[in-house]
Amino acid sequence: MVTLPRPPWARRRERCPNCLDRIADDRAAVCDRCGYQLRLPRASLAGIALVVAAFVNFFASVFGGSLFPFPEMPFGLTVPFLESPTPEDLRTVAFWLGAVLVLAGVVAAYAGAYAVRRRGERARAARRGA
Repeated sequence: MVTLPRPPWARRRERCPNCLDRIADDRAAVCDRCGYQLRLPRASLAGIALVVAAFVNFFASVFGGSLFPFPEMPFGLTVPFLESPTPEDLRTVAFWLGAVLVLAGVVAAYAGAYAVRRRGERARAARRGA
């Protein structure tokens, strides 16, 4: 059976592209020798996904009423804090949900970037100290 080569983003790095030193751990976020960032942490990927979801939500809140109108609540159901919502109320809730998703995405992306920066600084400090 023929196996296809792994795509470039899934290949294991043998050497650091910055200093060409061997990488001991294939899951490392930064190079142990020079502190070069080798991969994106999961927190940053989650942050990017949250920001994309927020923009989709903003798009739905702005254009949702004309593209696919919000239906009336069937069977006399009520939504907490809204009782019997109008389409305008649902648009407002979608807008604020998008704002919360943007903030959560920015915080998650910043946390991932901060973690990588700390690891890189620690690697560079260890190299200077050694």
